[in-house]
Amino acid sequence: MLFRSKPTLFSSFTIDLGPLYVERVLDGLLTLSGITGVKRMKETERYEKSLLYLKRLIPDCSRNQYTFIQFYLGYYNQQLAKETVVPNHTRHYQEKALCHYQNFLDLPPLADESRFYAQWQSGMLQEELGYPWEMASASLLGACDIDPLRGESLQQIVMHYTQARDWRSAYEYSLQSMEKHFDRNPIAARRWFVNFKAYDWNLLNTHLKICYKLGYSKEAGTVYKRMVDYERKHLAEFANLDIRRIHSLEKLFHRSQPVLATA
Repeated sequence: MLFRSKPTLFSSFTIDLGPLYVERVLDGLLTLSGITGVKRMKETERYEKSLLYLKRLIPDCSRNQYTFIQFYLGYYNQQLAKETVVPNHTRHYQEKALCHYQNFLDLPPLADESRFYAQWQSGMLQEELGYPWEMASASLLGACDIDPLRGESLQQIVMHYTQARDWRSAYEYSLQSMEKHFDRNPIAARRWFVNFKAYDWNLLNTHLKICYKLGYSKEAGTVYKRMVDYERKHLAEFANLDIRRIHSLEKLFHRSQPVLATA
């Protein structure tokens, strides 16, 4: 893939167009540098060559360019970690990604989505790598502060506490998640891996489960009514299986001992 003019990585405009555009620009730069067959490469090979290209830029880059490079090194190492099939290699690339993200976060911020993404992914990586939860949760909450429109970090915190069966902590963050993000998908203004489940009926479904675990039956009923109302207003968003699943929950409100649906 060739560009009519040499594209630049060192621009918030490039980042704000999202990760697919960033990869397209870097693929184009690889081609312009003389590397052939970039589009036909396996993902692992393409990511490895991208990382080498970025590292070669460092000796002659400006301070501002160095900031962008640290972000991209974090991103490409993380993508490579997802593609490799060797467990030890996966952890190696995850650790490198985390290191570059944290280097990036220590530098003056860029005026784009990169800071939120690096902070969010730092928390995700810290949890996946087995770092103390206090460290991972601090990173995830930091991402919430950077971009209040994004709900993925809170979603991850709720998921952690539900998996740990810490229902009171899960309730605290689930309530925040609903109040701040339900039916407020930022996809029109954000590009970096927006997860629709952090904004749609799944928030309500999770909170309903948490309420029942805590015995908050009245609140669970209110949440269920909101979920049905959302379904009616956004029917095109739902698969038939999801519709059946939502309406199957109605039986929970006619039992003396509630039985929860699988989340």
